Amino acid sequence: MTETMVLEIIREAVDGEGGHPGREELLQDLGVDSIAGFEIRLLIRERCGAQVSEEEFDGLRSVGDLLGLLRCEGDARRGGAALDA
Repeated sequence: MTETMVLEIIREAVDGEGGHPGREELLQDLGVDSIAGFEIRLLIRERCGAQVSEEEFDGLRSVGDLLGLLRCEGDARRGGAALDA
């Protein structure tokens, strides 16, 4: 899974147009509500094979937080990064 894939998933879930959100952008400012959050978690699981629990997702503030969580998850589960540069 690449960072670009995750950014595309976020953009898609919030019906965003144009470029990808920046790492520093707050999920709330992008329009990520509970429904969009569910869709993001579902798409990450379907497209990337990574699990993000509702509790984990609810604790995230920014796009960078989500990317960091996915990186840590990959390290813990596979001995390597879940996100490719």
